[in-house]
Order: sequence, then C-alpha cells, then structure tokens
Amino acid sequence: MASKLVSRNVRAAVVVIVIAAAAALIIERAEAETHTVGGASGWTNTLAPEFYTSWAANHTFKVGDILVFEFTTGGHDVARLGKEAFDACNNTNLLSLPENQGPAKYSLNQTGDYYFICAFPGHCSQGQKLSIKVTATGPSAPAPAPHSEAPTTPTAHAPAPAPNSEPPKTPSPSPSPSSEAETPPPEATTPSSSPPTTAATTAPPPSSASSLASAISTIFMSIAIALFYRF
Repeated sequence: MASKLVSRNVRAAVVVIVIAAAAALIIERAEAETHTVGGASGWTNTLAPEFYTSWAANHTFKVGDILVFEFTTGGHDVARLGKEAFDACNNTNLLSLPENQGPAKYSLNQTGDYYFICAFPGHCSQGQKLSIKVTATGPSAPAPAPHSEAPTTPTAHAPAPAPNSEPPKTPSPSPSPSSEAETPPPEATTPSSSPPTTAATTAPPPSSASSLASAISTIFMSIAIALFYRF
C-alpha cells in the first residue's frame, strides 16, 4: 500500500515538472522575436556599405530571438565569425560553415556580440556584413520623473468670535400659589337598585321531522353515488 502511494506521488511530481517546463518553453518562445535581416531588402551586396549597420542600430536583440537571412540560393551565403575576421572581411577564419541555402536562420542562444558576413568573394567588402549585440532581456523602460509637488501656502484662519458681553439675566420670580379655593369634588351617585334585564333568550330545540329528512336525504345521496361509480 505504501509503495503504491509513493509511486503515485512520484508520477504526480513528474507530471507537474513536465507541465512547468512546457509552460516555461511556451512563454520563452512567445516572448522571442524573429528579425528578418535587412527587412524587405533582404541579405544582399547591392546596398549601401553602412546599410546593415543602420538596420541593426534600430533593432534590439535578446536571447531567444531568431535572425532570418533572406537570399537567393547560389547567389549568397551567410557565415558567423569573430570580430577580427569580421573587421578584415577574412572569410577563411569562420566559426561555422557557411549556410548556402536561403533563407538561413540563426538562433541567438546567448548574450554577447555576433558577427556575420557573406563568404562570397568581395561581398563582405561591399557591405554585406552584420554586427549585433544580444542582451539577456529587452531594454528596460525609463524610470518615471520624480513628482514635484507645488508648495502649499498656509491658509489664514478666521479670528475667533468675541465672547458675548451681555450681562447675565436674572431669573424671574416664580409665581405664587393660586389663592383660589379648590372646588369640592362632586357627590357620588348611588347605583340604581333595579336588576338588569337579560336580552338573550334560549333557542328552541330542533324538531325531529327536520332531523329525519336530513338523514333520509343523506342515505339517498350515498346510494346514488354508489350506483354512479358501479355503472
């Protein structure tokens, strides 16, 4: 019993870990951006020498983003190399083999500087080269300016009202008790000696004839109901 419980807990923990990992991967991919190098112009050697430098300056690159090099297969390629080889357009000291199938994609898996060129002879010197800087996260939002409160002017309080200078009133003398003689209470009247008469009268007993008629009608009604339900 205990082994079954442990096995069930282990399986539940594995399921939770797998779900958490999948959620983290989904969130990371949702936040990642795909950058098409050069935009609508793509990856070519027919643009101005500083074109890709200006393009990179207008974009932010972070870990997890993807670079897409759009070019015609057989007309160009893309290769990654170090800074010295990049500056000298040295296509013999590459960090990776050239990607010659367009479009080519590169995942930016770590922070740091990335350097790319076209390894076709003469294309790098014509400006077909890209240098970018990858950061861990996107640019942080600027801090809000401190809120400056306007100085408050003290409000003038109204002067307190002067105390009432009227002299205290002397209490008026209480009225003297009335000198009028109290009237004697009225004399009590004696109740009448005549006994009260009762208005209620005894109802006469019901007659035997009406009782017999009621019993007979009940019997006939019962017989009629029995015959109705029978037929």
